[in-house]
Amino acid sequence: MLLTIGIRGGGSVFILGTDSDMRLFFDCISYYLLPKYPKEDWSILTDRLYRRYLKLEELDTAESLMKLVEEEFKQLDREAIDWGPILSGKAKSDLDRTKSTLYDIFDGYFYAFHYCVESAKISYEGFKSEPDYEYEPVMVAITTLPYSISYKQIPLSVFDNLGADEKPIWWTGKIPK
Repeated sequence: MLLTIGIRGGGSVFILGTDSDMRLFFDCISYYLLPKYPKEDWSILTDRLYRRYLKLEELDTAESLMKLVEEEFKQLDREAIDWGPILSGKAKSDLDRTKSTLYDIFDGYFYAFHYCVESAKISYEGFKSEPDYEYEPVMVAITTLPYSISYKQIPLSVFDNLGADEKPIWWTGKIPK
């Protein structure tokens, strides 16, 4: 079964595509933006969002960085992506290769991210006074049912304890028990 991957946060969930599409999105960030903006703390996106989750206090920084990604992706032609693995069938993809820029190709990712950040903030503000409320972090996640439900129940400590060389849980498709 091919799992779908997306973004969740604050009670919202967006299905975006395949694990290889999500990896490609973050590979483009790492390849095109990290060298161009070395003073930025890209680990907020390339580690915290990619492999773990965004804490409430990281949301504003993550939003600023993602807006920078959007601006840069608007300047990058679709040919900036090596489509070889997708065209050869080595990687499954739901991306529309006919769109003209990386921004256009990944526009749904940007929308989902910003929506989930806003949802997380609104949920926090609306429910923080409730005794059993827990912040619903923004994260890349498995969105295929029923695995999406199990994914949401993974304790945040599991994400926190991922080693530096470990792949994200959504990439491995193995939900810890």
